[in-house]
Amino acid sequence: MRSRPLALLSFTLATLAAIPLALAAAAPPKPPSPPAQSLTSFGEVVEVNVVNVEVYVTDRDGKRVTDLKREDFVLSEDGKPVEVTNFAIFSSGHAAPALTLTGPAPAVPSAAAPAVPAPPPDPENALSLVVFLDDLHLRPEHRTKAVEQIRAFLARSIRPGDRVMIAAQDLGMRLLQPFTEDGAAIDAALKKAEGVTAQGQLGDEARRSAFRTMYAMHSVNPCALENVRPIETYAAETRDEALRTVNALKVIINSLSGVPGHRALLFVSDGISVTPGEELFEVLSELCGGSMEPTELSSGNSDRAARGGDDGAKYNPQQAALDAQRYSVATRFEDLAAHASANRVTLYTLQASGLQGFAGGAAADFDPGERRLLSSMVQQIQTSNLKGSLTALAVDTGGRAMLDVNDLGPELARMQEDFESYYSFGYTPAHHGDGKQHKVEVKVKRPGLRVRYRPSYRDKPVLEKAVDRTLTALLHGIEDNPLEVAVEVGEQTLDKAAGTWAVPVRLSIPLYKLAIVNQQEGGSYKGKLRLLVATRDGKGGTSPVRQVEVPLEISRKEVLNALGKHYLYTLTLKMAAGEQRVAVAVRDELGAVTSYLSRAVSVGAVQAAAPAALNN
Repeated sequence: MRSRPLALLSFTLATLAAIPLALAAAAPPKPPSPPAQSLTSFGEVVEVNVVNVEVYVTDRDGKRVTDLKREDFVLSEDGKPVEVTNFAIFSSGHAAPALTLTGPAPAVPSAAAPAVPAPPPDPENALSLVVFLDDLHLRPEHRTKAVEQIRAFLARSIRPGDRVMIAAQDLGMRLLQPFTEDGAAIDAALKKAEGVTAQGQLGDEARRSAFRTMYAMHSVNPCALENVRPIETYAAETRDEALRTVNALKVIINSLSGVPGHRALLFVSDGISVTPGEELFEVLSELCGGSMEPTELSSGNSDRAARGGDDGAKYNPQQAALDAQRYSVATRFEDLAAHASANRVTLYTLQASGLQGFAGGAAADFDPGERRLLSSMVQQIQTSNLKGSLTALAVDTGGRAMLDVNDLGPELARMQEDFESYYSFGYTPAHHGDGKQHKVEVKVKRPGLRVRYRPSYRDKPVLEKAVDRTLTALLHGIEDNPLEVAVEVGEQTLDKAAGTWAVPVRLSIPLYKLAIVNQQEGGSYKGKLRLLVATRDGKGGTSPVRQVEVPLEISRKEVLNALGKHYLYTLTLKMAAGEQRVAVAVRDELGAVTSYLSRAVSVGAVQAAAPAALNN
């Protein structure tokens, strides 16, 4: 397995006891005087935590129902009714709230009146769609078929204001196309994706290789205990590959937390086994006279002599089911779905293999021994495992699983209906960032209707939200800067021994924007910042999000003078040469306000005479 080196981060810490040294000597023009309470003690700051739920309603025939009102729904969390604070109806992708008109009806414009231009699309109503190609579990021919149909679908369905991102996962997550509204760029990225090596067939080869090794060992010493080792090795390696894809999906989902609008992810795969190797454990069980189907256990192992005598310890076929479950990743998919729900990301899963037989192979390709892999029970176990992951991700996030279909057009059209027609609810729960899973239930009073929505979510802690939002800035360039933080890069220096560059990134923060409090009469004024930083290289490799706490302290006599100045802090990043991107989050812990910034940095480039501001 190959791994891509990540950028190393180090922090240059200021001497916090001498805070005036960290104030800009030549500050910008003094800002307006801040409210007095920003420099006095105040109560706890409470951040508003709004939970949003998208609800899709159809009748018995599967047709969309769009004429329901707020009072037609009952919304509850953990079995208790909640008060809906926000409600909107989306039809054809546009919000259609109820309007109350007063006064005379507006005059009808004359034919000669100029047409009023349509307002620009509202980012909060637009679609942000990620197409994620699971090349680690896709066979080349299946990917080609699926991508061609997805290209045709996107070419005719993307609306003004909608954005699409293309990503892929093999040995690492690759960002083929950042979010864009450019249809030509989207199509070009999908064409490019077809030229990248898909590796799904390697899983088929590894499965058959594990079977051959096990079968050869069985031929020499039937049902010996060690015969299970090749299956265990295969199951462990396959589990690791599944978790790599799960982790890549989690990174993408995390990064969507700060993306405005309706967030959806189309996951294209041949399927990921929920219990890797379970079908091979079934084969071994059958070879040894048992089955993983529930059976009444006989006392002892009276048939061991018929299966090879007592030459060493023998494998108990009734143990196969328990052995297979040791490699299960079912809970990881459940956790991923809950994580997507916490980020308001709806997952749509597409089985690229369509309606195919076992591994897409014909019986003629298997030798007589290998045909045990084609038994109905073995195929049923494998098929169920591959579909199980796709079903769990879709259902648990309120999306759809597109399984066993070769013509994807109708299924993609139903997905498009979800983007264009739904109800949106918002409510404020009693808890805030408790890190727990909470069950959501939506009922409709009108009989005969069907509702679909994300049935649960995890209330992420504040720091976890900040980490995810930093990834949003890093991967998608979406910024938010209420603290008015300025960023510039200093002179880079080469560490020849390490082969990396030390890149100083300087932050300048207006002190009047920060919550600085006098915690005791006559004492100094204190505040607290938390800095988060992550980097991404030109090949799409991302570093972990690192963080550092920065306490602030200003003596009482210097407070008024400090208001017109800026607090300076330097992050020194150790980075490889090339085009990089840096995302920085600056959180005022007392004021519960965070700025997120993203900048491009040319590492190792010729330095200008003065530090260059990062404005891109």
